[in-house]
Amino acid sequence: MTDIDVPQVADTEVATLLRAEVEDRWPSGVPGLDEVVRFGLVPFGKMMGPWLAIRSSLAVGGDTKTTLPAAVALECVQVGAMMHDDIIDHDGQRRAKPAAHAVFGEPTAIVGGDGLFFHGFAALAECHEAGAPAERVAAALTVLSRAGLRIGSAAIEEIRMSRAICHVETYLDMIRDKSGALLWMACGVGGTLGGGDDTAIKALSDYSDQLGIAYQIRDDLMAYDGTHAGKPHISDVRNGRPTLPVLIAHARAPKREQREIEQLLADTVTPAEERYEAMSELVHAYDGVPASRDTSYQHVQTASTALEELPPSEHRDALAELAVPGRLV
Repeated sequence: MTDIDVPQVADTEVATLLRAEVEDRWPSGVPGLDEVVRFGLVPFGKMMGPWLAIRSSLAVGGDTKTTLPAAVALECVQVGAMMHDDIIDHDGQRRAKPAAHAVFGEPTAIVGGDGLFFHGFAALAECHEAGAPAERVAAALTVLSRAGLRIGSAAIEEIRMSRAICHVETYLDMIRDKSGALLWMACGVGGTLGGGDDTAIKALSDYSDQLGIAYQIRDDLMAYDGTHAGKPHISDVRNGRPTLPVLIAHARAPKREQREIEQLLADTVTPAEERYEAMSELVHAYDGVPASRDTSYQHVQTASTALEELPPSEHRDALAELAVPGRLV
């Protein structure tokens, strides 16, 4: 996955607070495990997870002070997951710098990712000291844990999908449980800490699932629409991942080209750049890019509609800005 542009709506203070928290916990020059943790966290990305957690809390009546440790937790957990993803995908760059495994080696990067997970749980537990009721903190820990397990199950499914074609709906279900759960982790933790009722939590769940699908489709498109941002553009083809533009092109192509797409996914011998160029030609020939954009747009609209269940506020509006079609598609 790649970064979504986070709306610049009174969020300078949030970013400043979060950066100060991270610098205080992991100052420059820390040794051992914390050196790897700091390397993953700094320089900062768009901080999507922390932003969603704080905005979701505020949207249901919570406050920044009691949610800030959770924002740190979300950044730790999500960076830890990316650290492991880079190893799985053999991607050597992250956030315009070498990936952790390229600097420290795979064994150390794996342990660093694990350390980030545990730092995340510890930071979330600190929300009680910051003033959040103990029962809300316990419920937020449950949200974090269950979302993580959901993401893990989807990751296994994605690995098993490699080198083969699946149905478009099967793929969309998988990315809902992978990318949707990643956003739900943040929205659910924030909404729970903020004291959201069942209606509000359901709205945030529907919003994050649908936005997560659109978010992942946008990531899929970057390999084929000229953006080439985030992960290396050949990564999915190199790893035999059947992304949405490829699956749509396959569904629309005649039998001969379908077999060619299948062979490109299965091939582990031909150089990845050559396979990517051939796949890109087929994706464009059978309109995989515009059809994927249309699908993403549909999920963005559904995400926006889900937020109507929340009470009107500037914070609901800020969340809605992420569900503006032009931001993702």
